[in-house]
Amino acid sequence: MFIVLYAQPVAYYKNRLDEREANMLVQNRIARIEGLLLGGAFMMAGVFLTGNSWASENLRVTIDKNHVLRTDRPVETIIVGNPHIADVSAQSNQLMFVLGRTSGETNILGFDKEGNVVFDKDVTVVPHTTRTVTLHRGALSETFACAPRCESELHPGDDPAKFDVIKKESSDHTGLATGAASGAAKASE
Repeated sequence: MFIVLYAQPVAYYKNRLDEREANMLVQNRIARIEGLLLGGAFMMAGVFLTGNSWASENLRVTIDKNHVLRTDRPVETIIVGNPHIADVSAQSNQLMFVLGRTSGETNILGFDKEGNVVFDKDVTVVPHTTRTVTLHRGALSETFACAPRCESELHPGDDPAKFDVIKKESSDHTGLATGAASGAAKASE
């Protein structure tokens, strides 16, 4: 939105007023215009600098990735509308991480100790599409992560038989890594 203000030139007033009065009148109008423009600039700066009250209330999160959520005020209670779509982990009472679990929409609410709303965010979780290939065989599908070599990955909606095999392999691999880490920790004691 633009506001156009116009100050009449001194010549316009010369016929009606003496030169000194005309100059003062023009100077006053210019000062008012400058004041309005300066006030508008401060107002716009206030809009851009006020954190949560003017910020977008929507988050777009990718599946299996975290989004940092900071608040101006401490948060005591967090409620997630559908924890199957997104989850929140709190690092502190002003720093949280929103994790996308599966595609969909939900919301996240944060409250302070008195029960006042600190934030209310709509969350849209989207699948990651870069370096991902989905192979469709009739009604069955299988998803591959290609970075740079293509390997099967777990993705909701994939062929249940292949999904279960990949899930078991992933769990076994995680268990071995956890066991090796705890064994190394015991050996160093």
